Amino acid sequence: MEIMILLMVFAPIVLGLLPLVVKNTKALNLTMVAVSLAELAGCLYLMFNISMFEGQIVTVNWFAGVGVTLNVTGFGILQAVATSLIWVGSSVFSDEYFDHAPQNLRRYYSFWAITFGATLGLFLSNDLYTAFIFFEAMSFASYPLVVHNQDEDSIKAGNSYLSIAVIGGLVTLTGIFMLDAFTGTVVISEIAEAVAGFENQNLLMVIAGLVFFGFAAKAGMFPLNGWLPKAHPAAPAPASTALSGILIKAGIFGVVVVTTRIMQSNEKWAMFVLVIGILTMFLGALCAFMSTNLKETLAYSSMSQIGFIVIGVSMTQFLGEHGTIAAYGTVLHMINHTMIKLVLFTCAGIVYQNTHSLDLNVVQGFGKGKKVLTACFGTAALGIMGVPFFNGYISKTLLHESIVEKMHLLNEVNAATGFFRFTEAIFLVSGGFTVAYMTKLFICLFVKKPTKEWNLHKSYVSKRTSVVISVVSVLIFAFGALPHQTLDKLAAITTNFMGVHKLEHSVNYFSFVNIKGALISLAIGAVLYFVIAKFTVVTKEKGYVNPWNQNISVENLIWRPLVFTVLPFIFGFIGRCIDKSTDVFLLVFRKLFMRTAEIPSTFFEGKRTAEDRGIESPAFHLTVSFTYSLMLFAFGLVITLFYLFLA
Repeated sequence: MEIMILLMVFAPIVLGLLPLVVKNTKALNLTMVAVSLAELAGCLYLMFNISMFEGQIVTVNWFAGVGVTLNVTGFGILQAVATSLIWVGSSVFSDEYFDHAPQNLRRYYSFWAITFGATLGLFLSNDLYTAFIFFEAMSFASYPLVVHNQDEDSIKAGNSYLSIAVIGGLVTLTGIFMLDAFTGTVVISEIAEAVAGFENQNLLMVIAGLVFFGFAAKAGMFPLNGWLPKAHPAAPAPASTALSGILIKAGIFGVVVVTTRIMQSNEKWAMFVLVIGILTMFLGALCAFMSTNLKETLAYSSMSQIGFIVIGVSMTQFLGEHGTIAAYGTVLHMINHTMIKLVLFTCAGIVYQNTHSLDLNVVQGFGKGKKVLTACFGTAALGIMGVPFFNGYISKTLLHESIVEKMHLLNEVNAATGFFRFTEAIFLVSGGFTVAYMTKLFICLFVKKPTKEWNLHKSYVSKRTSVVISVVSVLIFAFGALPHQTLDKLAAITTNFMGVHKLEHSVNYFSFVNIKGALISLAIGAVLYFVIAKFTVVTKEKGYVNPWNQNISVENLIWRPLVFTVLPFIFGFIGRCIDKSTDVFLLVFRKLFMRTAEIPSTFFEGKRTAEDRGIESPAFHLTVSFTYSLMLFAFGLVITLFYLFLA
């Protein structure tokens, strides 16, 4: 078992070195598909025998200097299965997708493999140090995937992605150090007991907030979502599938650990997470509704669905011993979203490789008459809309019922339920927006007349890719039509990790009480698309338009000024103060002990001679560079860490 776990995590990482010696990209792709299938088979074996293997711990002392510890949990293995499924499907599609752009493929497959192994390592982490090591390895290995095209858009997207990864990682590491210092452990299974008697709840809240920050950024949660709508459209479609389907779930892994372990039973924290979830869910859906870019719409959709999942995490805490429904909904929506986005982003990639555009006004009508593409995209769309008999309906029903359950419990003690009624309303409206923007995409691609004729020199999609998206589409329907035989069993293996008990009674998913929520969202979606959209985002005169000013965003209004202006100024000021104090000390020393020594005219203020000014390149401004800004931020965190260790 130890060898099997080690191979699962480290075989893909070692495979990342293969492109250094193998130049045939077709062989690299075939190898990647084979390894992904082997990983999927191994993960499925562990999942079906989880009662036998759960709790198995494997320690690797030689890795990353401090060593890492892996642990087999139901939650981790289920996410490992989803990760392997994404890599199988995306690797199969990569061979076809890169036919028209074979540049830098060896680099792509190298980092593609390393990202795979690091993601698996994260989900199987036994402690937060191990989770952090794999989390950072995953972040940096996936950066070349985002900037693969090396054009202006991908470089900008990569800068946003890398900056939030570096800053988020440093903040999270600070929180992990503090947690270890004040509780004595970062082992995930021991944290809850360690903090149970912790008296300083305000300090614990700060620690939780620091750890939460980096994981929330990776999940694309508001207001740390600026990288997400840029990275997804800029990255190649197979990489976008991984970013949306799995890598943002790595952030949810951390959110679950922080909420159910560090801040267990803390309703203030649960309320904070709930508010963040509501904002992420609604704003993501609203932006997706307005977007005119195919992959950007799907990216904002992922942000919105993350909001649904985060609401489930918070409701698990609010409900306490009654939180099984919320925990099931959280886990299942993670899995369902992975399958849905595998199909949707692959379909988007098929559209792009044939049309070389993602603009809805250009790709309009491309899918008309293409049966496989229509069926698969339509099935995934129905799944994410939450239409009954498709997988998304099951998980959304559980999440919705968890909110309703909380209102019932509050009524029993005559407490106010206003905020949770508001939460339910936003939940249903966000579901309506999901219906509206997916309807917009489907009608654009498959119903409207094509705006132009595309010269397809071969079949628009390969047989291998057709098989992959068809199989996953069948699973989307099967899981939704037979939830007790499929999804309920998957959720049941995660109860230990989520800190809940198994459901005592199965949920009647197809009763009118449960279907009613889905019907309300469908009705709202119909009104949004067929009434409101006609005057806002789908007009007869201009076609598909985005009424929102693209320059107005959280990233442009807050994060860029903070990272590139405020922080450099603060730490630059500190640096100048240190520099001046050194100058003063040296001046006093010279005056006291070296009176005859001549003080050069350039001593103060860093004055430069004419020769200095002549040789300096005017194009070089270190203080506004991306790297320098990150360095200054890291400098501040290092000072903080020294203070914590010495305090």
